[in-house]
Amino acid sequence: MNVVTRGIKNATRSPLKSGAIVLMFAVSIALILSMLVARGSVLTKINDLKATTGTAIAIAPAGVQGGQGGGDLLTTDQVATIKNTANVSSITSTLTDQMITSDTNLTSSLQLGGFGQRQARTDTSTSSTGTTRPAPTPRINVTGTTDVNSISTDGSALKLTSGSTIDANGTGLVALVGSSLASKNNLSTGSTFTAYGQTVTVSGIYSTGNTFQDSGVIMPLSTVQTLTGQAGAISSVKATVNTSDNVSSTVAALKTALSGKADITSQAETAAASVSSLQGIANLTFAGVIGSAAAGALIIILAMFLVVRERRREIGVIKAIGGSSGKVIAQFTIEGLTLTVIGAVTGLILGVFVSGPMTTSLVSSSQSTSTTASTTGRGGAGFGGAVRGGFSQLGTNVTQVTASLTPQIFLSAIGITLLIALLGSAIPAWLTSRVRPAEVLRTE
Repeated sequence: MNVVTRGIKNATRSPLKSGAIVLMFAVSIALILSMLVARGSVLTKINDLKATTGTAIAIAPAGVQGGQGGGDLLTTDQVATIKNTANVSSITSTLTDQMITSDTNLTSSLQLGGFGQRQARTDTSTSSTGTTRPAPTPRINVTGTTDVNSISTDGSALKLTSGSTIDANGTGLVALVGSSLASKNNLSTGSTFTAYGQTVTVSGIYSTGNTFQDSGVIMPLSTVQTLTGQAGAISSVKATVNTSDNVSSTVAALKTALSGKADITSQAETAAASVSSLQGIANLTFAGVIGSAAAGALIIILAMFLVVRERRREIGVIKAIGGSSGKVIAQFTIEGLTLTVIGAVTGLILGVFVSGPMTTSLVSSSQSTSTTASTTGRGGAGFGGAVRGGFSQLGTNVTQVTASLTPQIFLSAIGITLLIALLGSAIPAWLTSRVRPAEVLRTE
């Protein structure tokens, strides 16, 4: 019987003891694989969040908030500066205006309450006594934009209930009309209305579920600039950064480049809080991998130490009858590797099944923190609302981590297992080389 055969046979000579060793080692390997899967999935989600969440920066004329306040509108040159700033991947430019009865034949679908009456522009009306007095007039919000989806309240694509979208970068006299405003004025796709003395065609009807937004009109930016006589003027810009890691530095660069002529806000802190909860899970899983690997190595080492200790007489006899230390070492190494391989195969199979629930359990523990971060980080009214849609989904995004066992992760688990096997075999090999036949036979 050669060394390899004898080593494999010896690994199974005591089924109960070998089974216990294999089971403990299999659990360690299953934990290693599960932690690697969870870590890989969480890191992938972190990268996705950094690329898609918390990357928006809202830029508006200094002193302007919610369409009110001082400040000059942004210029074409300033918009070009924003676009050319390092790490800015895209921008959306917007110009907003408000039409009253003298600007359009449309009737606003909004009813003025106390706040609206104080804020509205006024026309002149005649009272029953014959005196003139200012009368509050509901306004119709007009948004000129280079991206119609920027009007969506949740950051998603604008939902059209009928018709088709417009070319936001074009110059046509076309518009998307909110569902509330369209219903109020009996407008449908193909209908026309007047705006600033020009005839505008309704290309589509949109609905956001927001009463205020659904009472407005969306046109190409260039069209609104021309109709309102504000060539090149921009009331707000939404800049998207390539990753949330670069938001803070980009904000600083923009403040310097725009020389205080614009107010700049971002949700970098909210995004950081969201990513932080996942980063904590990634750190936890890394510690779990190290702990599980250490436990697996310790199991094999202790098991082989006990095996060598129990079979010192056998080792002494083999050496006494001419067996070389190399063959004895090889026999016990093969025995340790056999137990390791059986445990590893069992553990990897077990890990495939438990990695999904393990990942779900770890990620769910951060749901409360993530949800709180997303709630407190939402933008308010005014130009800051341009970036709020991207952050309303933070809590949801963080918890949508799907466990995925990639070939790289599986190979990593196998690599760690082989490392444990080599370490677990080296110790007993060293122990067997120290056994002296004369000392063993004398004590026996």
